[in-house]
Amino acid sequence: MSGPQFLHIQSYSRKANPAGQSVLQILGEAARQPEYSTHVDSPRSPKIIFGVAPDEVQEKHDAMVQSRIIEVKLANGKTANRGIRKDRHTLLTAVASYPLLTGQVAEGSPDRMAYERWIDLNLKWLRDQFGERLVSVVEHVDEEHPHLHAFILPLDDPDCMARRLNPAWKAKEETEALAKVNGQSAKEAVKLGNRAYKETGRDLQDGYYAKVGLPAGLTRTGPKRERLSRQQWKARKDAAKLTARISQQIDERLEDVFDAEDDLERSLDAKVEEIAEKLDLADQSLEEAEADRVEAQRLRQQAAWDAENAEARIQQRLHQKQEELEALHRQQREAERADLHRARQEAEREARRLRDAQAQLNQDRADALLNAAKEAAHVVLELFLGVLDGSVRPDPADPRVWITRDDDLRERAKKLNLIELVKDTMQVLHDAWTQLCERLSPPEEKEVSEQIAEPVKAAFRQEPSHQP
Repeated sequence: MSGPQFLHIQSYSRKANPAGQSVLQILGEAARQPEYSTHVDSPRSPKIIFGVAPDEVQEKHDAMVQSRIIEVKLANGKTANRGIRKDRHTLLTAVASYPLLTGQVAEGSPDRMAYERWIDLNLKWLRDQFGERLVSVVEHVDEEHPHLHAFILPLDDPDCMARRLNPAWKAKEETEALAKVNGQSAKEAVKLGNRAYKETGRDLQDGYYAKVGLPAGLTRTGPKRERLSRQQWKARKDAAKLTARISQQIDERLEDVFDAEDDLERSLDAKVEEIAEKLDLADQSLEEAEADRVEAQRLRQQAAWDAENAEARIQQRLHQKQEELEALHRQQREAERADLHRARQEAEREARRLRDAQAQLNQDRADALLNAAKEAAHVVLELFLGVLDGSVRPDPADPRVWITRDDDLRERAKKLNLIELVKDTMQVLHDAWTQLCERLSPPEEKEVSEQIAEPVKAAFRQEPSHQP
């Protein structure tokens, strides 16, 4: 089962913060050094997903800070070395945690493939977000939930400001600076900066969900955060998993199309090579014809020497043979050109067919999503009408179970998992209608029922009828 996404971005300095966290402590914990891993019952060395190990990140970090030391001249004429302050944040980290337990994603488990896809999506997002500054991504599987640690260094920043690599912090700094330029007080500038920090942070989390959480079948937040019922939360998770599965299937079908295009290109290249070979043979025939022509000329001269009277006859035969050879050569070249033209036309037709197939694939997907939404709307409307006419009602023996007399409607609702999603609304409609009917006579009940059902039936008239 899937759960909510989790991504946390934070920067650290060489000087420990009030919680005791520093660059040395964070990298030591990631490397599972004993003095920094007391919170883990059975520490295990991390698995390197990308880049270098945590201890090598420490070396890169220290070398980066060391390279920023410069020599300055003091007022008294002496010189001194000046470097990066120890309280400056020089390391940015990102932690992504998977919602399932570590044992649930072990090798050979049913959820292993989904977990590995989540890792690949995280790595792509991190590389797109931080580029060459991303130096390491490691995996921990020795705690309750499997999780990834990413380490980012401001390698191209002379000031080593890792905080600026966090889009939220960068937005805060820029907003505060702009507010001060516009004459805002320091207090108001900080207030505006904090607001920009929160908004950019939410945008970052939304972008992470679009690129990682949604394709991995996770939800944006947990049920308590949005105050969802258990049924609503289950429906939300099922929808996220379905979206991820459809997205993966579309990617696979597109890969098949691209493979077909590659096969077509290879086939066309082979055909071009074949035609080139035939043209080489034609050139060879032309050379042979030229040799024949030279030989014919020699024979003509020889005949002139042999007999003056036979000169005209010999010349005529030689000329006829030369014309036959040239005509044969022309025919061969025209045949080769025709073969090449047909091959190109065939390749163009195949390319158009593949483009049309890809466009049809996209259209089929859009139509399928639209039809699914329309079908769900129709089923919900039919369920509500059933509540009004009594064909859909709660089971007297167990009110949590709903009885649907229409077999087709019951199967369609079950297929779309709509009973659980709208049963609370149907219960409210059923209770209200029952209370109203108790105060109405049968004719009034029928009239009110028709008035209530009329907008729903009107909605049916505006859409094509259901096709099972």
